[in-house]
Amino acid sequence: MKLSELSKLIGESPTLNLNAKTAALKKEGKPIVHLGGGEPESPAPLSAVEAIIKKAQTRQIKYSPTTGGVELKKAVCAYTKQNYGLDIGNANVIVSTGAKQAIYNFLLCAVNPGDEVIFPVPYWVSYPDMITLVGGVPVPVKAASGIEVSFEEIAKAVTPKTKVIMFNNPGNPAGIVYGADFVKKLVEFCEQKGIYLMTDDIYHQLVFDGVKTPSPFAYAKNPDNIVAINGVSKVYGLTGLRIGWAVSTNKEMIAAMGRMQAQTTSCNSDVTEAGALGALVGPQDCVEELRKTLESNRNALIEELRKIEGLNLTIPKGTFYFFVDFSYYNKDSNALAAFLLEKVMVATVPGASFGLDGYLRISYCASKENIFEGMRRIQWALDKKATGELKIGETIIKKDW
Repeated sequence: MKLSELSKLIGESPTLNLNAKTAALKKEGKPIVHLGGGEPESPAPLSAVEAIIKKAQTRQIKYSPTTGGVELKKAVCAYTKQNYGLDIGNANVIVSTGAKQAIYNFLLCAVNPGDEVIFPVPYWVSYPDMITLVGGVPVPVKAASGIEVSFEEIAKAVTPKTKVIMFNNPGNPAGIVYGADFVKKLVEFCEQKGIYLMTDDIYHQLVFDGVKTPSPFAYAKNPDNIVAINGVSKVYGLTGLRIGWAVSTNKEMIAAMGRMQAQTTSCNSDVTEAGALGALVGPQDCVEELRKTLESNRNALIEELRKIEGLNLTIPKGTFYFFVDFSYYNKDSNALAAFLLEKVMVATVPGASFGLDGYLRISYCASKENIFEGMRRIQWALDKKATGELKIGETIIKKDW
């Protein structure tokens, strides 16, 4: 039996594959340092845990409303008002099984076969395949200089076939925060041209150095073309709940996304919805605690990276990732990541997965202990002047390269 042509076009997720491979190596007893992760190590907010327990103890684990429970939607509306300055009602919200499903629902409703979808490079690994899945044409836009794409470069990529412009702010993998000027110009441009603008804001509160993530709604005269994606995975460290959402003043779009969701996953888990609600209405100090921890970890990683000769550093202003130019050592990021995992048992993510080869994504949501240990190993592996052996736990690694 033959598989569909579409299935042959879609690759596996490199980040999920890395997580699986790293977990398998750890299970074998290998002293792996995982600097490729995409989830905070902080414990779940107590309010979320208590809400899950309370829900489970009712022994009523049933279907939830297709587009999200009433109380959870109300909490999302309050969150949107506080963080975006936008007043909306429940009809402007769809809760999905993670922000990823919310993005996919949106693309299903916005994109016709052959429509072009523009996004900056480097990009989250799933964007190209998700666009391909709905019949769209991915249009990644690279910066002429550095790794931060300008508004003018985005605008130049627009053609009569452009249907959507989407971007992650702050961005995975580089931690770029697109500022007010960029967002304002893009909002006004998309509104004028009749192009959908999707903002993936899943990291929006995890920003550093006093930076703020601009709200796209603040610059729109009529924001019906804007869809903002968010969720509890990153800001609250609740990746395992798989709860995200989309908000828009365009009720027709939200309703259409609900129809797509009804025919795919039917609804979300009412247990995980209870946990997400607990996080949203509970004490919010956990968010600032996580942000401060990540900023401290980032600063520690900066100092470690500066010890390695030849690296080109663009300091991240948000998320929990550092996108580092290692092309001085190897322009093939897949080969370099495989080398570091094999030789010194440090997991990183190759930049090719994000549209820029020669780079590695290094995560600083790991513990500081792991950051220091991982960077000690990387520095030794790359330094031709380093001694011929390295002790990792009880294992002695000898250089054979």
